[in-house]
Amino acid sequence: MSDQPVSPDQFVNVTAAGSVVVSNTGAALKRIIIPGTFVGSVEFYNSATVAGTAASNNIINIGIPNTNQYRSIDVNASARNGLVYAAIGTPVLTFTWN
Repeated sequence: MSDQPVSPDQFVNVTAAGSVVVSNTGAALKRIIIPGTFVGSVEFYNSATVAGTAASNNIINIGIPNTNQYRSIDVNASARNGLVYAAIGTPVLTFTWN
């Protein structure tokens, strides 16, 4: 069985802290998949650059406690300027977008 989600969308695995531009043009954050145990947070922004991670551009914050439960969150949010994520701690999650 593969770790890749079954989806026609693109997917990104978040495995370390940092800020990453996923798309510098319009995008849609579709689903967030939290596979297991780790501690940290991941924030998603409607921005074309890492410098655009202001609170007014925030789409969703995912605070990830030290749990051992698989979760999947359907977001379906549009990011018309672009899509950026900022991860803190030791996050491990996958998200799909298009």
